[in-house]
Amino acid sequence: MMEKAEVYEVEQMPETNAPKMIKIDFSVPENLLEDALELAKAEGWKPSELHRVFWEKGFAVHAEGSNKRLVNKQLRKKQADKTESE
Repeated sequence: MMEKAEVYEVEQMPETNAPKMIKIDFSVPENLLEDALELAKAEGWKPSELHRVFWEKGFAVHAEGSNKRLVNKQLRKKQADKTESE
């Protein structure tokens, strides 16, 4: 059983004009977390900043792939409809 590690803990968030954040809790492989924390330390980032970057970049890559699949699916359907009508 993997132990839960508190990565970054704040008693009260400072006042800021940043967008509203929602705290989430999820599991990742331990070696992946260790690598990510080493990278954050080497680049001078707080772990929370690194996690946000992972979410943003990971979501962008996923959304791009999803959009490409949808476009390709729509193009294939249009081509099939065109072929059927000929």
